[in-house]
Amino acid sequence: MKAFVIADPRKCIGCGACEVACASANSELSIPEAARLRAAFNPRLNLISTPEITMPIQCRQCEDAPCAKACPVGGIVYLNGVVHIRKENCIGCKMCILACPVGAVNILPLDKNLPRPATGSKYPYDNSELPEFYAQKCELCSDREEGPACVQICPAGAFTLIDVDTLKETVKSRREKVLRNLQ
Repeated sequence: MKAFVIADPRKCIGCGACEVACASANSELSIPEAARLRAAFNPRLNLISTPEITMPIQCRQCEDAPCAKACPVGGIVYLNGVVHIRKENCIGCKMCILACPVGAVNILPLDKNLPRPATGSKYPYDNSELPEFYAQKCELCSDREEGPACVQICPAGAFTLIDVDTLKETVKSRREKVLRNLQ
């Protein structure tokens, strides 16, 4: 089983701290520098609000990864137990959005001024021929030692990182509760 992050809508206060932390953790710019440059604000989770409920939606790191299966160019892959998007392979076809069961994939405009990696790239031609968009989603802040930024920053404690041990403990606890109720 892969790890994933889940948010409790009963705890979420809709403050948006998770979005800011996510965008900051996945940017090469500091928040003040990004603001000064008016850089794009691109969190990898989406805070959804209705009159009844507010909840962050993000990738559940599906075992069968429908987004990866739908990608025609192998742009979505498993690396160290996390579903990653290879930006350099993405052709902007949006098939991953259609395949995602929770709506966790975002499509963003490509900054054509940024160079594309040459190794493994599907683009042997110049930047003028690149697609206009690429896919992006939560990758569990896999490059952060502290783990997912949203879990760390949430003032309401609405986020939980679910890993194998957490899942086993939850199942065990529920089974014990059922057993106690039978007595």
